[in-house]
Formats: sequence, structure tokens, C-alpha cells
Amino acid sequence: MPSTEQRPRYSQAARTIADTLTWFRIVSVAPITALAWYGLEWWVFGLYIAGALTDYFDGVFARRAAPPKSSIDLDGIADVIFRVMTVLWIWLLVPGFITKYWLPYVPILAALELYMLVERARRPLMPVPHFAFGRFAMALFFFLLPVLIVWGDVTWFVHAVLIIGTLSNVQLAWALNRLIRARA
Repeated sequence: MPSTEQRPRYSQAARTIADTLTWFRIVSVAPITALAWYGLEWWVFGLYIAGALTDYFDGVFARRAAPPKSSIDLDGIADVIFRVMTVLWIWLLVPGFITKYWLPYVPILAALELYMLVERARRPLMPVPHFAFGRFAMALFFFLLPVLIVWGDVTWFVHAVLIIGTLSNVQLAWALNRLIRARA
């Protein structure tokens, strides 16, 4: 552990690493999309795993980091982008997936995401709560595309991921709504 004199420099370095990893995840969307478009699933697999690992490691560094200089939740934005794009990549790489699993998950998830995006845009300074269940759901969701690429359509796993992801988004939307009401 760094001494108290070194701590500000250490925590600022951790913030820089966390933010760089988050930006890598955002930027990785373009090449992954191009690779998925051309059906290069093993290249998608590799880059996707790298992008998913940045989510884990940026969290590790962010917990040790100085507070962000901006009030914008960059990690939350990166998570939303990666989740939405994962659905696109699955659609491009796994024929029939979206139509098979469309109801009821995707409309519910889309409505919850839209609600949370609108509320975050309307109240950019409002803190976004982070829950252990949400971290678990996001980690599980990051396994969805790799499982589909390696083992194909594993129905029970897909339903488990989508149910847990939906419940996690309900929890977050509920908490966000309670914060909004408490501040009103």
C-alpha cells in the first residue's frame, strides 16, 4: 500500500487506467461490429472477451482511484453501449436468436433502458447506484455471446441470463425512481 504522500498520485494513476479501460471498451465496439458483420465469430469472440475484461479491470482500478473529474458516469455509458451492441452482434452471428427470445425480455429491457437513459439525461448530476446483483448480471451477460459462439443455442442459459438481466434492470430502475422521488 502506498504511503499517504504517494496516495494522491497512486489514486490518480488508477483513475487514468480505469478511464482508459472504459474508453477501450467503447472504442472496441466498432471493430467488433465490423467483424460480426462479416461473420468472423472467432475474431469477435477474442475482441469481445478483451472488451468484457476491461469492464472487470476498470472496476478494480476505479475502486482504488481518485474520484472522476467529471460527473458523467462513463462506465455506465460504456456498459449500456456494450449491452446494446451485444444484442446486435448476437443478431448478426446467431440466426434466429432475436425472434426466438424476443418476448418478453427485449421489450421490457428496452423500456427499462430507455427510462434510465432519459432520467440520466434529465438529471446528469444524480448519482447512479451500483448494486452487487447488477455487477453479477452484467458479468453473466458478458458470457452470453461467448457461450453462443462456442456451444450454440443453450436455451436454459439464455433464459437464465435474460431473466437475471431483466431483474437487475428492474432493481436499478426502481432505485433510480426512488432517488428521483426523494429529491423531488
